[in-house]
Amino acid sequence: MSFPFVRSEHAEPVAPALAAAVRDADLGLARGVVELAEPSPRWGEAFAALAAALLPTAPPEALALEHIGSTAVPGLPAKAILDVAVAEAPRADPGPVHDWLMSHGFLYRGEPGEQRPDRMYALELAPGLRLVNLHVVEHDGPLWRRYLAFRDHLRADAADREAYGSLKRRLAGRHPEDRLAYVAAKGAFIVPRHDPPGAGRVGTAAPRPPRTGS
Repeated sequence: MSFPFVRSEHAEPVAPALAAAVRDADLGLARGVVELAEPSPRWGEAFAALAAALLPTAPPEALALEHIGSTAVPGLPAKAILDVAVAEAPRADPGPVHDWLMSHGFLYRGEPGEQRPDRMYALELAPGLRLVNLHVVEHDGPLWRRYLAFRDHLRADAADREAYGSLKRRLAGRHPEDRLAYVAAKGAFIVPRHDPPGAGRVGTAAPRPPRTGS
């Protein structure tokens, strides 16, 4: 599926409540740089505030909002960029979700392809300083389930959480300016833990009622 959207470098002004959610939250990393920060309790607080700012105006096509990635796992070092997943209704027109995010000041960064598996948006309060990566995926589709399964696995498994943190530190030292190489090198660890044997639909989120958080 192709999307009729143009990759953007300049956004609308960031909505004040959204800016407040991510400001002074131990977030911010220059585009393309791989540098890990120590885990911060402010990351979870920032997601809660971001969700509160976004959800009241969410279109019906946006079924759920989840905090994913390493900043969603307490105790795990991470790039200081909040990863957020928006579940879009299957076969929905992508326009309403796109317009909703752009109106809040997000940048459109591109459609699924060789560099990314999802439709991606970004939030920056200063040009080039990334605070949020937002991933739009099909609700209850394979990618949505994998994002949640891996997050939930790391939250529950202390040994794997420690091992993944150590791996991330080694790879960040090896690829400090090559984000794609850093991401690719983590694959051997991540893929077997997307859906552990017998786990079924681990981490699947139910659709949210309109205008409430998940």
